[in-house]
Amino acid sequence: MRKLIWLAVAILMALTPTAHAQGKLNVVTTTEDLGSLAREVGGDKVAVTALAKGYQDPHFVDPKPSFILAVSRADVLIAVGRELEIGWLPPLLTSGRNAKIQPGGPGYLDASMNVRILELPTGQITRAMGDVHPLGNPHFSLDPGLAPIITQNILEGLARVAPEHRAAFEKNRAATIQAVEAADEELFTRRIRSAGGVVGPLATVFHQIAVAHVLGHAKDIAGGT
Repeated sequence: MRKLIWLAVAILMALTPTAHAQGKLNVVTTTEDLGSLAREVGGDKVAVTALAKGYQDPHFVDPKPSFILAVSRADVLIAVGRELEIGWLPPLLTSGRNAKIQPGGPGYLDASMNVRILELPTGQITRAMGDVHPLGNPHFSLDPGLAPIITQNILEGLARVAPEHRAAFEKNRAATIQAVEAADEELFTRRIRSAGGVVGPLATVFHQIAVAHVLGHAKDIAGGT
């Protein structure tokens, strides 16, 4: 089976043109939302591939030969972090054999850096507790209010690999933040309205969004900053 997978990867590598041939950075993100932000910040300097699609549960993703090809060619890998991808990303990185994007490498970026994480568990964690995230709620990227931090992380990750494009990344990021802030209230309203009576794992997603906005409104009422 392993030989068949590598044969498929080899065929894909032979048939698929690289972004480098077009003078762009190959950027791989683990989720679609990070992919969208990376495209906005990177602009025409990047070619972005998102592994987990929006309709998939990012906790459980089946690696494909095309994923191995993507990570093997990546200049930058942007992961959600907080062990969201713990079940499938590590073996994918091992198979991709790309030292640049291994954790600790210049092309590896954990998008959760500097983010205030909700629902950090305290005390001993056991399986009896059910679906618990040991490192806190990893769905922070769904909060539009955290776009400034996440896009800054992305900017720094891209600029670390391609410092000559920092000015372009900074310009793109500023435009992205302006657009997100303009749409923030509409995005929040749509998400809460579409949530309905959601319970279970998805409830933590909307809890992340709701808490952020409640805190923001409380500050407004109190006249705080």
